[in-house]
Amino acid sequence: MKVKSDLLKLFFGVFLATNITQVASAQNYQSTNSDFDNRPSLGQVPNQDGNLQDIILGGFSGLYFEGFNGNNLRFVTHPDRGPLPLPLPALQPEILRFELDPTNNNITIIDRINLVQSDGTTPLSVRPNLQAGAQGTAYTDQVATDLSGNLIPNDPFGADLEGIVIDERDNSFWMVDEYRPAIYHFDQGGTLIDRFIPMGTAAAGGQTPGTFGREIIPSVYAQRRVNRGFEAVALNQDANTLYAFIQSPIDNPDDTGDTTSRSSDILRILELNITDPMNPLVSGEFVYLLENDLFDTNVDRIGDAVWLGGNKFGVIQRDGEFGLEANKLVFEIDLSDATNLETDVFNLIPGKTLEEHTAAELVTAGITPVDKKLLFNLPDLGYVAGDKPEGLALIPGGKYPSFVVINDNDFGLSDDSIPGDGRQDFNPNPIPVVVGVITPVPEPSNHALLGGLLLLGIGSISRRYLR
Repeated sequence: MKVKSDLLKLFFGVFLATNITQVASAQNYQSTNSDFDNRPSLGQVPNQDGNLQDIILGGFSGLYFEGFNGNNLRFVTHPDRGPLPLPLPALQPEILRFELDPTNNNITIIDRINLVQSDGTTPLSVRPNLQAGAQGTAYTDQVATDLSGNLIPNDPFGADLEGIVIDERDNSFWMVDEYRPAIYHFDQGGTLIDRFIPMGTAAAGGQTPGTFGREIIPSVYAQRRVNRGFEAVALNQDANTLYAFIQSPIDNPDDTGDTTSRSSDILRILELNITDPMNPLVSGEFVYLLENDLFDTNVDRIGDAVWLGGNKFGVIQRDGEFGLEANKLVFEIDLSDATNLETDVFNLIPGKTLEEHTAAELVTAGITPVDKKLLFNLPDLGYVAGDKPEGLALIPGGKYPSFVVINDNDFGLSDDSIPGDGRQDFNPNPIPVVVGVITPVPEPSNHALLGGLLLLGIGSISRRYLR
């Protein structure tokens, strides 16, 4: 009976081990990091010592993988507006095309595309659009000043761009911004085709329709927390559906303290049908739960997103911390079973807006959020470039995807308050721009593990009973 007992133990041990390997088979990843050096100057301003210093191109917020050029990986990215006050008020938004050579980790800028308005010549700007009410309320941007404290005029089409995709049908660019928030469509040369904004924008600014763009986005998006509008964009190339991700919860109901935004766990994902790119239609809205209570830090914002195929997307959800203890989480989300707020039936709890619902109350209301699965935390892989990983791209192929990330380094500027005398504080230890290529680590198959366990078990029994 001794042999039988041990054989049974071996059998159940192998059974348990097999199931454990299945449960623990979540893919491991590794990151190969490359410093993005040799970036050009955008202009010079007086530093804290009064000496002219270059502001180096950076602040990258958005990333899209174009494909391979030989062995090189080719991408597009773009800078955002940068911090206020604006050290370079005449800064023109641009798209940057670069290549990464994986054999030596060198990065080379291939092209710079300056973005212009629909007339093909007028430069786009980074200036705010309008102030329709008190700071912190709907349709209202921050007031922009220069380094001397002088007010900078608004630009109805000004952009703080935060995400980019390429429409493979015509190689045009779709981009999103934080101001309105807005969705921009540019041709492949950088000329604006159209801009899509929340309904009610022109009326809120006392202007005629069309002043700020075409109003097709639900008006509630105008209640975005200031500088927390659309942070990410992803494009389902098969279905011609575009997805814009709000960075932080909408302040709904709206107040100057952004009370709801700071306490809510609910983000919205907006879906546009762009089958006819000249006439996009809002076709969906989905709930993304931050699940912030599961983490030690305030993981309350989106960094970027990328389409993975089907109804699945990769999403960066991050905090504002630095270093190895920070949370820069990359999730796989799936919209397949999520409630479409535009087409499905649900019933909000009376007296509550969507953003005021808890996760449990969403269930009561009949709303299913997108499904989330944690893939990895960037610092765990050795990617610790600053606090803002804001570009996420996909390199397709294989059973498990490979990702690429890039960070927003705030142009190397300091977070300290600006003295208002024409000087700009520069970070004495500027955050580098780092491109991280994140690849799956090959793992032994369950069959190999099972075979090893069987050999070990049989060997142990043989040694014990066949002596």
